[in-house]
Amino acid sequence: MDQPEDRKGGKKWHMPWFDWLVFVLPAALFIGLGLESALVPAPPAGSPQHSDFRAVAHWFDPVFFQYNLVMALLVVLVVPSLALSYIQAMANRKERRLYRDVPPERRSEVRRRMGRRASFSTYRGSVWLTMTVVLLGVSILLLFKPVSSAAGMGLNFSLGSNMLTMGPFVELFEKDPQAYYSHLVRNMIAFQFGFLGAYVYFIGSVVRAYFTLDLTSHTFVDGAIRMIVASILALVLSFAFDFFAFTADARPAVSGATTNNHHAESTPATESTAATASSGASGSTTESNMAGLAIPASLSLLPVVAFFFGFYPKRASLAIERIALKTMRNIIPTDSYRALPLSMLAGMSYTHELRLEREGFDNVENLSTADAVDLAVRTCFSYTQLQQWIDQAWLASHLREDYPDFVRRTGISTSEELRCFLYASDSAKVDGVDQLVSALTTDPVAAASWKVRLTALKTLLEARQAPSQKVEVPRPDGPKAD
Repeated sequence: MDQPEDRKGGKKWHMPWFDWLVFVLPAALFIGLGLESALVPAPPAGSPQHSDFRAVAHWFDPVFFQYNLVMALLVVLVVPSLALSYIQAMANRKERRLYRDVPPERRSEVRRRMGRRASFSTYRGSVWLTMTVVLLGVSILLLFKPVSSAAGMGLNFSLGSNMLTMGPFVELFEKDPQAYYSHLVRNMIAFQFGFLGAYVYFIGSVVRAYFTLDLTSHTFVDGAIRMIVASILALVLSFAFDFFAFTADARPAVSGATTNNHHAESTPATESTAATASSGASGSTTESNMAGLAIPASLSLLPVVAFFFGFYPKRASLAIERIALKTMRNIIPTDSYRALPLSMLAGMSYTHELRLEREGFDNVENLSTADAVDLAVRTCFSYTQLQQWIDQAWLASHLREDYPDFVRRTGISTSEELRCFLYASDSAKVDGVDQLVSALTTDPVAAASWKVRLTALKTLLEARQAPSQKVEVPRPDGPKAD
């Protein structure tokens, strides 16, 4: 058997100098920040020095900051490292496996298409995109220290917010700075834990794709989009979560604090007390707000909810879609055409559905028209498995809702099995369609309907069969074919 040559170590694995920048630039950035924290003394408070990103080096203890830098560097560099390792160690294994599975006449197609994929240039754009998203997310998660005022050593989030992070609570900036800062911190927590959940899922999907020989550039693009969408959706979720939490827990405390303040203001005060109140009005107001605004216990669930919302965004969106469709069932006509889900095929798991959906095959009808060799090159599935799913999808797309009952009663699940059964019946001079109808139903009306459908399927199978695969059926009174 003609085997593909091992290109490992040859010109195919040569990387131009600019591709190595995916490793050099993040390392140089974090090493520079680490040297800044270790060698350069911290500028005095209020000094205009280090008014750029280098100021982050002096917000933390130097050892703790350098530890965070090491973690951030590992989080970022895992993206190009896995891509490069896959190209060097795993891509050639996938090509050899496809050579064993696909028909001999299509092996040259496998070599041509796999040769284009076994190069870092195929992953260049997706790797840079994913690294940029990860760098932005991990910077806020590990390197940005929030403070409530410019006097502290850290990032003044109260001056760095926008409508995305604050929404309608932006009006609290003038009315209640403490509540403004609290809302901002909670929204940022939801944003970052949504990112963290999506990143953990992304790492798991990349590792799984690595060992199943399915790590493509689409895997990184899908992960980058997931992290962006999950972070924003978790941020939006935080507004609703914040509303329900404070409605249930915080309002009694706030009303009680307001009542106590009202009684304190109605008590006669001496001149010294009035002077003290006037001199420290802002401080006393802040202390009373902090004492009255107790943090609701339900807010401890916010990071957990945001994390799992980022980890399972697809399941959450499917649940929302099903609820919406169930709510609008009276609007959507009951006789409208509905696509068959991939889950009705044997051996199809939720993970397999997501992988095929990424390639554009999100239902049975689409999969029935797919090319098994093309999908075997683009995915982790073997040619044999894909061909079986495609044959199942073809039969299911014609039988539709009757397909599960047909499989249960006849034991035939693919178009190839049905073709072989009908051919064997014709060879034995037995009507295979009548045999199937008798196994499916005993009702005369239903039997007539099944006979028409199965006869049509038999005609379609004969027309679908390639000329090279057609088998000559010997005639009982004619000469045999050469």
